[in-house]
Amino acid sequence: MINVGIIGTGVMGAGHARFIRDHIPEAKVVGLSDVDLTKVEKLAQELKTVLISTSNPEELMNDSRVDAVIIASPDPLHVAHLNLAIASKKPILCEKPIATTLEDARDIASKIRAYEGQVGKKLINFGFMRRFDPCYQEVRRLIATGDYGAPTFFRTVTRNVSSTGATSTGLFTNIAIHDFDIYRWLFKDEWESITSFYPKRSSLSPEGLNDPLILIGKLKSGVTMVGDIVAFNNYGFDCRVEIVCEKGSIQIGTHGDVYTQVNGVGGAPKGGKMAENWMTRFEPSYIEELKAWVKEISSGVINPDLATVEDALIANEICAMGLASIK
Repeated sequence: MINVGIIGTGVMGAGHARFIRDHIPEAKVVGLSDVDLTKVEKLAQELKTVLISTSNPEELMNDSRVDAVIIASPDPLHVAHLNLAIASKKPILCEKPIATTLEDARDIASKIRAYEGQVGKKLINFGFMRRFDPCYQEVRRLIATGDYGAPTFFRTVTRNVSSTGATSTGLFTNIAIHDFDIYRWLFKDEWESITSFYPKRSSLSPEGLNDPLILIGKLKSGVTMVGDIVAFNNYGFDCRVEIVCEKGSIQIGTHGDVYTQVNGVGGAPKGGKMAENWMTRFEPSYIEELKAWVKEISSGVINPDLATVEDALIANEICAMGLASIK
């Protein structure tokens, strides 16, 4: 049994806690930390397995009853909590991003590399859950068959219903960062360039937020992306991609369905009520990611799909490239 502590009890932290409770019998949540102790106590009462409730993340990290820790705190706190993680020498799953600035990302990544080199194994993973989504895994498999020919370009959409506290920089480091990671993983390729610009600003977005965001990117293989990021679409969580290959098209629809057009036969997307948010749409992905993390801790066998510090740093570097292109 892996005893897990969670730093941050907001949407992400509480979500992870419930996923572990409901779907991962090999682990249980024994510790919670958040500056808001009211949220901690409320979640602890719901879980009924919590032994440590604290506003001090260091106390949670160093408690001997905690075997491994999930960092689900607000993005600007990730570096501080990763520093605590290094000192604790415990397995960690940190939500993306590794940091909110490239300078901080490079600094903490260097420390993590040195730390993992010293202990001789990978101990810190990062939460890029789309790698575990059944749809993206199926698309990766379909591309590998060669039946559709080589990919040439793709169109991607990530549109949130609402994004409380969103910033123009956060559209990159909190939302677009998923695209930057998943397409490295899906195509087994690296980004060569990202160019970004803002179209007409939505009147539904908060004052001061540049929303939507348009992305044009190119991978080193020549495969090109056109994408959009929307923080406030007000109609339902919408995450889609179409990959245009030499002999056909492969698509992931809004409802988490895969369909193709090939050899004169075309599939169609599902209809129906849209997901309320990313947690609903990607619930299976989060669960599979947590299962993989717990199994890696228990077995000591590395799962290549769990994002490493190098993956996390590269994602931040691409965010910085995109940000630089619009300054």
